[in-house]
Amino acid sequence: MKVTDVFSWKPAKEICIEELEQVFREYFNGTYAGKYKVSMKTPDNAGKNVFDVRAELIEEGRKVAYILEDKIIIAVVGYSC
Repeated sequence: MKVTDVFSWKPAKEICIEELEQVFREYFNGTYAGKYKVSMKTPDNAGKNVFDVRAELIEEGRKVAYILEDKIIIAVVGYSC
């Protein structure tokens, strides 16, 4: 698995791109035990920005995952296997 893109809606001072990548990698490998949730399905509360990013990633042949904090999408991750 290779992370190709991370789109974040959180300020970098709260969680940087590298940390978001690490959350996703650990989740993907089954070792993540932190406060964020990772979903491979598009959450029900996804807005236009999320759908736009999702469409762009899928068009580029990427798989898509979402990182949530308290049920709020904070990042979209594009990856390939």
